[in-house]
Amino acid sequence: MAMDERKVRRVVLTELAKSGTRYVPAAISARHLHLCAGDVERLFGPGYQLTPLKALMQPGQFAAREQLTLAGPRGKLEKVRIIGPVRSQTQVEISLTDSFALGIKNCPVRMSGDIDQTPGIRIIGPRGEVKLRQGVIVAKRHLHLSQEQAAAYQLHDGQVVSLRVTGPRPCIFCDVICRTGAGHELEFHVDTDEANACCLNNEELLEILPDGSVAAGSSGGCDTAAEPAQPEPVLDLVTEREVNEAGRAGKQVLLCGMRGLVTPLAYDRAGELGIRIERASMKQKPKTVPQPEPGQKLLDLITEQDINDAYRNNRDTVYGTGRAVITEAARERAAACKIQMIRMEGGEPCR
Repeated sequence: MAMDERKVRRVVLTELAKSGTRYVPAAISARHLHLCAGDVERLFGPGYQLTPLKALMQPGQFAAREQLTLAGPRGKLEKVRIIGPVRSQTQVEISLTDSFALGIKNCPVRMSGDIDQTPGIRIIGPRGEVKLRQGVIVAKRHLHLSQEQAAAYQLHDGQVVSLRVTGPRPCIFCDVICRTGAGHELEFHVDTDEANACCLNNEELLEILPDGSVAAGSSGGCDTAAEPAQPEPVLDLVTEREVNEAGRAGKQVLLCGMRGLVTPLAYDRAGELGIRIERASMKQKPKTVPQPEPGQKLLDLITEQDINDAYRNNRDTVYGTGRAVITEAARERAAACKIQMIRMEGGEPCR
């Protein structure tokens, strides 16, 4: 019997977690559907059974051979994969980019199964179609663990953790919900939008950060300029320990004096964590606060629509006047789209 390298890898990661080294593999979820038994028959005909194409890591789940078409108010997405087995209710999981292509407004970020008051969609199959009244979501990022894995990682069902991504676009995923128990297997689920934003690949390892290392709610949008950063200390000696401490603190740069010593282990560890070690004389001038483009209007009211417009136009910042009102829906969408909100007064950011 061929060895399943993915399962062996998870056994090794679980054993490492018992000693405090907590890494989890990524699984990037493209758009897909979960169908109830009744909708399978409506789309494919009476008595039809889904055909497994490939077993997934989550126990009992599989990618089916069957694919369907999603039709929204503005467009269609074809060849959307079905994930089996059948469920008690039909659910469609898409990315925010998909929602714009389909013309679905205000598609919420939800955990699987939480579909009350969500948008509907038309699902087209070879033998019929289903007009879904609700059930379309953008899946909230989450982490699966079995009972044994949860014990090794010292995590419990419903716990919120933060995960660090290294590489060419290092970042931290905050507000990751843990789902533990029977029917789960070690895997971090994230959609294509979020994965592409940080160059994340399937099976790439992410580090679970210690509790409290990332402030609660730090994944949300910001409506003010950040507090001025404190000057970084200049070190005379940089070892693996200093690099690890910088990693836990979420730093991206360590400063070393011109005559300071950096150990080879420190360089290796810094490369793993995506941390730069710079000599003090190489320190760049402080970054300037982003400024509105010429002619860009300062808004008195920032709504969810303004965030969506910025997303579609590839803008990463929305600017308001000093007394601009920001709706709660705008804050939530800005957090999901990773768009910053800044109030400006007299040409400078203000609180």
